[in-house]
Amino acid sequence: MPVEKETEEKIFEAARKVFQERGYEGARMQEIADEASINKSMLHYYYRNKDTLFFKVFQAGVKKIFPQVFEILSSDISLKEKTTLVVEFYHTAFKDNPQLPSFVIFEMNQNPERFKAFIAGQSIEIPEAFLKQVEREIEVGNIKPINPKQFLMNIISMCMMPMVARNMVQSLFKMDNGQYEDFLEERKEIIPDFIFSGASKGGG
Repeated sequence: MPVEKETEEKIFEAARKVFQERGYEGARMQEIADEASINKSMLHYYYRNKDTLFFKVFQAGVKKIFPQVFEILSSDISLKEKTTLVVEFYHTAFKDNPQLPSFVIFEMNQNPERFKAFIAGQSIEIPEAFLKQVEREIEVGNIKPINPKQFLMNIISMCMMPMVARNMVQSLFKMDNGQYEDFLEERKEIIPDFIFSGASKGGG
């Protein structure tokens, strides 16, 4: 790998770590330079200011969450298979990068207009094929009537809440890190069944 590319990637990883730990306001360029083991002048050579570097990190975080989920929702598989794959995706993505959900949610609330502009610029929209698939499942009587967007929100919120509120979950249930990881593994298995036991015509 060329030295410049390697240095740029090292800076990005350092920035990702610092921004996710401290947020935009708390992060300092000197800290990012120290984390990347370079001097501040070199950091500014690659990224002229904190805004530019932050946006790249934030953009990468959002892209890790939305497009891959929407690709699953657009696929030609059953609704329950999609639900299972979405749950597995969130579980794997956030297990590898546990601070990502809190980082994205906090920053998009801090600057909602920037987030809206970014989403619009990326043409990120809920796939129409998924919304129609939920409607078809309702029409044939496989699931109870529900707004397709609410159906999707149920899946995402059940996945993300324990991750965004990790400290609360661990404190409330008196879990150490290992017990918390086991808890998420258990949720990965039960969420699809829970969603469909409530959504199906035979559910309580």
